[in-house]
Amino acid sequence: MKTELRLKGLKILKIGGAVITDKSPGVFDRAKMDTIERIAKEVATNPSGLILIHGVGSFGHPYVEKYGLKNGRWNVKGVAETHLACEKLCCMVCSALAKEGLNPAPIHPFTSFRIGNRLEFDANFIAELVDDGFVPVLHGDMVRSFDGYAVLSGDRIAAELAKTFGAEKLGFASDTAIVVDGRIVEEVNNDNVSLVLKKLEKETGKSDVTGGMRGKVLSVLEVARQSEVFIFSGLEPGNVAKFLVGEKVGTKIRLWK
Repeated sequence: MKTELRLKGLKILKIGGAVITDKSPGVFDRAKMDTIERIAKEVATNPSGLILIHGVGSFGHPYVEKYGLKNGRWNVKGVAETHLACEKLCCMVCSALAKEGLNPAPIHPFTSFRIGNRLEFDANFIAELVDDGFVPVLHGDMVRSFDGYAVLSGDRIAAELAKTFGAEKLGFASDTAIVVDGRIVEEVNNDNVSLVLKKLEKETGKSDVTGGMRGKVLSVLEVARQSEVFIFSGLEPGNVAKFLVGEKVGTKIRLWK
């Protein structure tokens, strides 16, 4: 059975690491439990047909930097410590969802994804979980790659799942919508995407090994031709709930061929 038919009306929500953890430089393993619990309550208002991915923030990025795990460099101790920290945060997120009466199903990419010629994973298994009434919960992680281990961002997972299943909506609850020259960009489209990407190159601030807002936009350009994509502030109460019921929030990315 084709997974894209089984997941009609699918919503994919990626919650940014900067939303649920403290990503200040040098900070390790600091979760924002109040925010995690508030988002879990919002997810519980409309959880059907949902796949949830979360960034790992201070449970991932500082470990990658500490052990120099980017650009093909890796060691067993660094990979293990990074994964265990990511898994710890995922357990916190799943526990918060369970307290709201949901049935989260944690999927740890370290044990189930591989970076080959493309991103390899068991799509049918994820589809079955959604069909059975679970909320699959995935996260950024270290995964097996061509010649070792590599960082797999939550943004890439979200985009790949959206393409695989033909998601109706893909939302990124980041620390902000797309902001250029001090103003929120209402829509990114073919006419302004190059300018927006150029402006975002000048981003500075929080520790991030996966490309920041510019990397997020680049990761969704292809899927934005088939799905409605929104990048919005997950720090603003109510925005996650609005996205899940189909309201416009933050920046919409809409591209045409």
